[in-house]
Amino acid sequence: MSLLKYIIFSLVEYLSSFVFILIQFRFTLKENISQILLISLLLSFVSYSFMSADLSAFFPLIQLIIVLLYIQMAMKVSIFNALIMFFTGYIVLGVAQTCIIALAMHLQFIEGELKAGTDSGYVLQFISSCMMLLFSFLTYKLKGGFSFIESRSRFSKKTFTGKNMVFISFIILAFVITIVSSIVILEYENPPYLLIASILLVILVLLFYLSLRRDEAVD
Repeated sequence: MSLLKYIIFSLVEYLSSFVFILIQFRFTLKENISQILLISLLLSFVSYSFMSADLSAFFPLIQLIIVLLYIQMAMKVSIFNALIMFFTGYIVLGVAQTCIIALAMHLQFIEGELKAGTDSGYVLQFISSCMMLLFSFLTYKLKGGFSFIESRSRFSKKTFTGKNMVFISFIILAFVITIVSSIVILEYENPPYLLIASILLVILVLLFYLSLRRDEAVD
């Protein structure tokens, strides 16, 4: 496994996720770009270190702690709001990647188990990163996103009202569907790849729609 290749593709993946989070919750990208570059690079090296030491199972927890600390300290939001931001980016990336895997397996571009640090894994990271950046660009250009989380914000009951609650509920539903889809892909002998990819694509479209609809309601 090439260190340079692993770091580059991981950096692009983390960077695209942070860009998506910032744009989705209407934080200024220009003010945070240097910080998210550094945190993405840090996470890439930590990820490589854990994988090299056969400690990959522990990395998701370390990743969660690092990202939450960054979001809370740099963007000055409550820990609850930081969790919402983290899981929004994490789940959307997961939905996108699972959709790509299902489609690739249906077209027989991928055969057998997909592993990190392989050429297939790097291609998956690159395509999903491009999708995240495309979502971010479209959200920004169409003035979408959610403004219920602001800098220096604290937990508020308003987070669970109106379209905010619809969005949070849909994110939770998307997470459950993604987990179920992953289990079906891994456990079933002949999974319905095309059906899974279609369902996840619909979820991505609906998430994008909710983002734009929210903006219309605010402005």
